[in-house]
This record gives sequence, structure tokens and C-alpha cells, in this order.
Amino acid sequence: MNIAIIGTGYVGLVTGALLAGRGNNVVCIDQNTTIIENLQQGIPHFFEPGLQKIVQENMRRNTLSFAVDMKEAVAHADIIFLAVGTPSLDTGEFNLQYLTHAAREVGTYLKNASGFKVIVTKSTVPQGTYKKIESVLQQEIGYESDVEWAYVSNPETLAEGSAVRDFSKPDRIIVGTTSDRAYELMKELYHPFTMKRDRIFRGSPADAELAKLFSNTALAARVSMVNEFARIADITTGADMDTVRKMVCEDKRIGYNFMFPSPGYGGSCFPKDIQGLVHQSKLDGYAPHLLSTIHDSNEFHKSYVGDRVNTLLATPGAKIAIWGCTFKPNTDDIRDAASIPIITALINRGANIHVFDPMDTKAREIFGSSVTFGDSQYGIVKDADALILLTEWRQFDSPNFVQLCELMKGNKLFDLRNRWVPQAANRAGFDYFGIGRNYHSQ
Repeated sequence: MNIAIIGTGYVGLVTGALLAGRGNNVVCIDQNTTIIENLQQGIPHFFEPGLQKIVQENMRRNTLSFAVDMKEAVAHADIIFLAVGTPSLDTGEFNLQYLTHAAREVGTYLKNASGFKVIVTKSTVPQGTYKKIESVLQQEIGYESDVEWAYVSNPETLAEGSAVRDFSKPDRIIVGTTSDRAYELMKELYHPFTMKRDRIFRGSPADAELAKLFSNTALAARVSMVNEFARIADITTGADMDTVRKMVCEDKRIGYNFMFPSPGYGGSCFPKDIQGLVHQSKLDGYAPHLLSTIHDSNEFHKSYVGDRVNTLLATPGAKIAIWGCTFKPNTDDIRDAASIPIITALINRGANIHVFDPMDTKAREIFGSSVTFGDSQYGIVKDADALILLTEWRQFDSPNFVQLCELMKGNKLFDLRNRWVPQAANRAGFDYFGIGRNYHSQ
């Protein structure tokens, strides 16, 4: 099939590269000329494991190309994906201006097209958006046009850091459409990814939009809940949140996924999606009680963890070494990461911050000269008063406590991912602090 994808962010580029790898002819379009110029050289503008190799392989096979102008690609496409950003406004609502603009352009270029066209919204949107996008498309294509088209809501189900794997082996593919013809075309498109097991679920566009928001909200709620209990464990004598977590997660109704204490969720999805969902619900006449508190709890937790670290660090001008600052491992994304308020609070307190992260490019842009970035995880800890683990990159899982003890001046370890063995750290002479873990040595 001929595929046009509008937007080259995580969703658009991964979708385009993986569909091109299955024999489709894909053109990815973006208005940012710098991004397109780099992609034409086979260089993605963000890090995602395995993606650059796939992009370059499909470019060599001539199944994947990149352009700024969408006119030709849209006119020749069988399926057009809208995968542009829908960031949050200050009010918490989704900013749909980029999506509606893209839909308007697509509609304009389809006015005189031939053949059956499927326009697919891949971007995450608030409930009810399909009505607006369908209306924009209809207005631009025109009621008198001979072009046949149908609308589909096909929300992404990718996680940063594992997006290539998630697309290649999806646990589900959600297709929301009222058109049988469009549905059959989407089934054909995704057939290479569902041959072993049919994972396609069909509903209306409204079903698809709400299902996406429900998924992300449910996962965010688990993160907020386990962190809430970790705060309770902090004030409960004798309680260890890691033990509590395992006891609870063995319940087959609950399980282990997204049930690990942390500094709080971040990234481009959970914060935006929950706030946008709640905002739109209120506009529609219902204020969801539980959902309204999830994000508030998460943001409070970031402050709670940062305040706790600040309180326990006695020296205002201390040298603080930090391992990891991206919002999760296997990505360079730092949007809404817990590291931002925590590091900022430490800087405001006069701390001398040294950071090592395997993918620190975007973090350097955020913090600039206020933070010293190092090239090795042990290099930054020399003469440090404390070490803080913020992101659970695998290379941080088994620290050499003896080497750390020799390099550091102080003895405080803040394990904000509860990855380390507290007893081992304390035996080496460290004062260990975790989230909801009562292993403080003093």
C-alpha cells in the first residue's frame, strides 16, 4: 500500500519505519525542515532502540522517504495517518491546533484525488475529537467531491524505549470506524503483525479514543497508588515498601506491572492525557472525582521526594552526583521528568550537581550550565557528598559499593527507584534511603 504519515515524532516515525519494513511504500511528512533534512540522511531526531537501523534499511530499499510538502504523498496514498503532536495547554486541555491544521491540509489535497482514501488519527486526543476532525475533513474535501473516503481512529499503543518492539508485536490494535471498507483496509495493513494471533479490536471512533485514554489513566493510577503507599510506608515503623509491593503484586488480580515506587511518572503521555481527559469531561458536564486526583498525587509525590532529599542533605553547598535524568530508561526524553523539579530544587538550595545519563542530549538543553554532565557514572561521584539514582538504566542496577565508598566524600545514597540492596549499601558504610524503605542506618 501507499502510506502517508503526517508527523515524525515517536508515533509517526516508528509507525512509518515499521510499515515500510513490511513492504509498504511510506512517505513521512513534517513541516520542520531540519528534522526532515536529518531524516533524509537516516538520522532520527530522538533516540529509540533499534529505530535508526530500521529507518536506514528501509531508505536503502526505497520503501521509506521523507518530505516537507504533503501534497503529492497525500494524493497518492491509500491510507493517510495524522500523527502530529497534541500538547497540553496551560489549562490542561489538549492543544488540537496542529491536528486540525493537518486535517485541513489533507482535506484540501484530497479534493480532486481518485480512489478510496482512509484518513487515520494516530495522535492521542480527548474524547469526542473524531467529530471535529471528520467535520474539518468534510468541509475541505467538499460535499460535491467525487472522492471516496472514510475516517478511522487508530490510537497508538507504544511505550517510549520499547516502541519498535511494541509495534512489531502488539498486544492489541484498536480500530475505531463506522466504515466496513476502511476496517478491511486497516486489517490488511496490519496483517503482517497479526498473523500469529488476531489482535485487532474494532469499535466506533468514540470507543477507540476513550480506550486509549482509559489505558494510560489506569497505568498512571497504579504509579500514583504505589507511590502513595510508599509515602505511608515512610511514616510506618517497620514497613518496607518493597516487601509490601511483592506481597500485593502476587495477587493475580493485581500483578507487577507499573507497581514499583519511583520519583513519579513523567514523559509526554500520562501527564497530558489525564489532564486532557479530565478537562474535556468537565466541559461535557461531568467532573470525574477519582481521575482528577491522579495527576495531583503524582505532582505532589515529585515534590515530596525532592523535599525529603533536601531535608536529609545537611550541607547546602554539597556536591550531589545523580545517575539518570530522563523520565525512563532507553529514551532521551526528559519531558515532565521527575528529575526536573528535584534537580531544580537542589540547585536553588546551592547544591553542586553532577549528572551522568547515557542519553543526556535533551537534558543538557534543559539544564544548560547549571548542571555538570559527566561521561561516566563513576567519574561524576568523585568527592560527592551524596549519590541519587533517578532513572533506572540497567547499568545502574548493580553498583560497586566499595568503589563508590572510595570515590565519594559523603556516605548518603538516595535510591529513588528502589533498585539496590539496602543491607549491602549500609554494610559498605553508606547511609541508604529508598522510597518507603526503612533501611536508614542511623
